[in-house]
Amino acid sequence: MRSVSLLILPLLALGAAWPAAADDAELGKLVGTYTQNVKCKGDGKDDPKKVVKVSEARVDSNFGPCTMSNKKWDGSTFKANATCKPKTGDDLDIQVAFTMKDENTIDFLEESSQYKSVLYRCPGT
Repeated sequence: MRSVSLLILPLLALGAAWPAAADDAELGKLVGTYTQNVKCKGDGKDDPKKVVKVSEARVDSNFGPCTMSNKKWDGSTFKANATCKPKTGDDLDIQVAFTMKDENTIDFLEESSQYKSVLYRCPGT
């Protein structure tokens, strides 16, 4: 396994047992379409390499899918372990954190490499 300092990691499969009821409401706040490190235009002209889509089942980005485990909310931060299958090679075991800043932005951190980015919510999502 290797550490990741590539473009955004959160192509995360968010299946399997989310925390119960109260935390489900928080998950709803995370679901949406975002762009990485640039404000989203939401007009179809955003760079596809920077688009990140978060749903209850997955998060899609240009990195590759990550399967989540040990998921939990800690205040406004969602943390999880993840096994990722990047397009470029071997599986990677990482730890991720999404910190909700407001309705339109989320700070993303891949903890082992200290890779950081900001996700900007696209209008209407």
